Amino acid sequence: MDFSENYYYILGLSNKASAKEIKKSYYKLSFKHHPDKGGDSDKFKIISEAYNILIDEKSKLEYDNRSRWGKSYDEKYEFLDYEFNNISNMWDDDIKLKDFKKKEGLNIVVYIDDNFNGTLEYERLVICKKCNGNGKDSKSKIEIKDSEGNVLKIYDSDGGCDFCEGSGKDFTGNDCQFCFGQGKIGSKFCKSCNGERRILGKQKLSGIIFPQGEKDFKIEFMGNFSKDIPGKVGHLWLVKK
Repeated sequence: MDFSENYYYILGLSNKASAKEIKKSYYKLSFKHHPDKGGDSDKFKIISEAYNILIDEKSKLEYDNRSRWGKSYDEKYEFLDYEFNNISNMWDDDIKLKDFKKKEGLNIVVYIDDNFNGTLEYERLVICKKCNGNGKDSKSKIEIKDSEGNVLKIYDSDGGCDFCEGSGKDFTGNDCQFCFGQGKIGSKFCKSCNGERRILGKQKLSGIIFPQGEKDFKIEFMGNFSKDIPGKVGHLWLVKK
């Protein structure tokens, strides 16, 4: 279970959704994205994970309490997790640092020393602004050519987004995080990111106060953006040498 994941959003639901609504949404999405039907296996995997967590009463209760996306989120759990992580520094620093670097490479680890002045510049993967993160050129056209390469016809190639059904909005009325509000996804790769959905950029931070006596410090949501899971961002970890 990943408490940083918004399982409700993945299924297109609010955190007040009933078990019946969770099942209905899962069946609809799994039908669209099942690999046997030509769907994306990674997308289907995260949809299935969200369903398995939310349909089980025990795991759903834990998720609702401990995830900021849950309907009964309690910040005390985040504090307890933080305390446990700092206690673990005394005996498994090496194991912990390996964990930082997992999760699809979303987390970024930067090592600092006693001369750290609170200002930092580093590289991270951010959403491509040209395509708004969907990796496609929404203005791309389909050209029908003859055997000699002459263009016979040109068609618009905009494909409707499956998750918002072309509306560009999610169930809350906000921009869909799969097509990023466009309601459509073109057939050709974005020329800026070449279909990668993200580009490498420089991030500058200042005014960072590293907790005295600590060995590591997490700055939330300042890591890399996920390529495949809309809205998911890793964390930046500052680690003292």
